[in-house]
Amino acid sequence: MEAHKILESRVKGALESFTGKASSVIETNNYRIDFKGHEQLKSASTIKLAVLLEAYRQIDRNLLKPYSIIKMKPEDFTEGSGVLFHLNSVNELSFEDLLTLMIIVSDNTASNIAIRTVGMDRVNKLLHDLDCSQTLLGREFMDFGAARQGLDNFTSAADLVTMLKAADSDGLLSEDSRRRVFHILKKQQILANLHGRIDEMEEVSIASKSGNLPGVVNDAGVFEYRGNKVYAAVVINDSPDNHSGQELIAEIGSYIYDWLKTS
Repeated sequence: MEAHKILESRVKGALESFTGKASSVIETNNYRIDFKGHEQLKSASTIKLAVLLEAYRQIDRNLLKPYSIIKMKPEDFTEGSGVLFHLNSVNELSFEDLLTLMIIVSDNTASNIAIRTVGMDRVNKLLHDLDCSQTLLGREFMDFGAARQGLDNFTSAADLVTMLKAADSDGLLSEDSRRRVFHILKKQQILANLHGRIDEMEEVSIASKSGNLPGVVNDAGVFEYRGNKVYAAVVINDSPDNHSGQELIAEIGSYIYDWLKTS
């Protein structure tokens, strides 16, 4: 059995045996594995990838500057994931530093400021332009009032792969912005998912954005190893517990790495 077929069999076997809603898309330069890839599920923080892309699209258009200093007001600080809520002396950061914190530690304060800066409507317009029809930025993070009104953030594994590919190819962003985006994504500090079973000292690099909520565990990333590249997304909702979801995504990440080493 050729290597791609082995990878597909292992990935689909793991997803089919999982208790909960699980979907994935894995794409190499000439092969695509799609398991319920267009199913719309809660995005958790993976929607921040779309915010990052729109931010750099506006930077390319000179609508925003990466080194512009943004002052933070007391009402800007948001609980949940991240560090800014716990740092009493920090009251201003550059826009690019906020984007970095939004991705590498999934900081909700930084994320909400980024959303207000670029505009929620513009993020959704970008998603429309990319034909990411299952992805919607419906509310800011930790906005429980909006959640009670039924507003939420959604995505699909297929859309996340589309976003990763758009970030990595000509057309959406300038070469400099693509470099900056991947520099940030490769600094990811949340390593329990696609990175979970890959030793940090290995040659593979993973540029990724994860997302977690109770029962929701998602991750999307670009694997690079000796000139080969894989775009991958795993989206899990209704997981019996988050550890089970993380273990499934880590298992799939290890399958991808095994494939890269033998290709």
